[in-house]
Amino acid sequence: MIADESGRGGGPPTARGRRTRQQMVEAAAALMHARGIAATGVGDVLAATGTGKSQLYHHFSGKQGLVLAVIDHQLARVLAAQPRLAADTDGDVRAWADDLLAVHRGGDGPLSCPLGVLSGQVDDDPVLRGHQAAAFDRWREGLAHLVAVGRARGTVAAPDEPDELAGVLLAAVQGGLMLARLARDVRPLEIALDAALARLGVHGGSSPGAARAPADPV
Repeated sequence: MIADESGRGGGPPTARGRRTRQQMVEAAAALMHARGIAATGVGDVLAATGTGKSQLYHHFSGKQGLVLAVIDHQLARVLAAQPRLAADTDGDVRAWADDLLAVHRGGDGPLSCPLGVLSGQVDDDPVLRGHQAAAFDRWREGLAHLVAVGRARGTVAAPDEPDELAGVLLAAVQGGLMLARLARDVRPLEIALDAALARLGVHGGSSPGAARAPADPV
């Protein structure tokens, strides 16, 4: 996880405080995902959680600190939805892509990326922009580990550095999802991922598969 820059070091010392903080972060994340960061005020979060301003400022330095926590929260959701990026990954990059596509083939898909939707909204704040960039760096690190293990096991043929190839995968996910959302069709994401996997030397097209149970989007 990237460093907490919310302005309140150490985290809440009590279980109740941790629950309150998490409730605020989850509510803010949902509102900012639906409305955008600029259109979500501190008052909206307080109203959604039934908490007071003093509680919010006990846990966060202000709205900027709350947004930093939302970025961390959305990164955690993204990584949790991609278990193949964990330390004990099997290095199967094709299976990672198929898992991702299965999420977006569901009845409500293609879904928007919880982390990606924030990117164009933080350009004017260097602190938020830096934190958002660090979140994507953490995602890319997980992908680079997946690629490195795949290469060691002979399923990734491209000779380039794993971090560079991870960037190819991440760009395919973000660009493919944007186009898929616009088209209301998962096919642009399939095309982008197939092109990225071909670049990695991972052969075989994406498998259509059955839509699985609803899961967090990536």
